[in-house]
Amino acid sequence: MKQKTVLVMLSGGLDSCYMLYYYLTQTDYAIHAHHISLRYPSEPRWEEEDTASRKIVEYCRSIRAFDYSESRCDIGFKHYVGRDSDTQLLMAAKVAPNLRGEVHLAIGWEKSDFELEVNRQRAKNHVTENLWNALCDSIDYPLGEHISRKILFPLIEMDLDKSQMIAALPDELVDMTWSCRRPQKDEHGVIYYCGICKPCQTIRAAREIV
Repeated sequence: MKQKTVLVMLSGGLDSCYMLYYYLTQTDYAIHAHHISLRYPSEPRWEEEDTASRKIVEYCRSIRAFDYSESRCDIGFKHYVGRDSDTQLLMAAKVAPNLRGEVHLAIGWEKSDFELEVNRQRAKNHVTENLWNALCDSIDYPLGEHISRKILFPLIEMDLDKSQMIAALPDELVDMTWSCRRPQKDEHGVIYYCGICKPCQTIRAAREIV
């Protein structure tokens, strides 16, 4: 029986951080985490995201060993529906054929991602699943034969919101995510959370509950 390898698409944000932590602590699957440096005009904080991903990987390797790789994607325009998930699939289709065992792709969507109608429609029409199937079918035989066509959405299956994920993660791991959208610098140049953007408020509320 082939070993199951989960390809975790790691953004450096809270959702994918929790997903990686879950697979490392709650399963014995082989794990390969892959981070894409998304350099979009509307996401100017790619350096912080890259740094966060590497810190998360370093921390999580103290839990147990896993493989890690990075890639880069530059798109020069702002408006592209599904850009994050589509880009993850494109890069995953390049990484997955090189992994051992029965490879399963894991995407860190959670329920608040479907607050936008456009995302609900994409999910209803199985756009992501259809694209993944097409990409897998395009891989030269037999390189793609060990890749599962079914995408894993563990956060949706567990029906978790961000507050529940924050409460379940170690505080130091939460602090490594690039959740704050408006980080500030003090007089010594040290970056700290603004405390007023929505991600900061979510983190604070979750910690107050605990």
